[in-house]
Amino acid sequence: GRGVFTSLVVDGMQGGAADLRGHVTPGSIYAYVDQALGPWDQRPIFKTNVTRFTSIRTIAPRVALEILRKLIEYFPSPHDEHSLNPSYEDTIENHDPEKAKIFKHLQKFVSVGLVVPVDEEHMYYAAINSKSCRLTALGFQYWRLVKEKRV
Repeated sequence: GRGVFTSLVVDGMQGGAADLRGHVTPGSIYAYVDQALGPWDQRPIFKTNVTRFTSIRTIAPRVALEILRKLIEYFPSPHDEHSLNPSYEDTIENHDPEKAKIFKHLQKFVSVGLVVPVDEEHMYYAAINSKSCRLTALGFQYWRLVKEKRV
């Protein structure tokens, strides 16, 4: 058997600590362990003397890079909202297949914390009620990385 800390480090290395692009770094492992332990009495300490974090492992990204790069297409400015309507929802008769494909991408972005619906709890209702969605703070950062061609 492994202890709690060792189990968390192993889980982090296996992908729990990976960013959206699939990179696992020493800092992301520390953050993963720290977040999982919560307010426990025993805390890991992370000390480093590096100028940048190097990926120590790469796994399959949680969002395919070709889809992630569409952030700047769906949100021309990071402050823009993407307007939705019922034609985006593929369960609706007469939906638009192209919009339904975009909606699936937007829902994937929601699942990884890049996008949130505006004035609705779920993306389905945002589409059905002709609302919109917007980038989160994390979404803004990934939008910037895509715009700068770093993703």
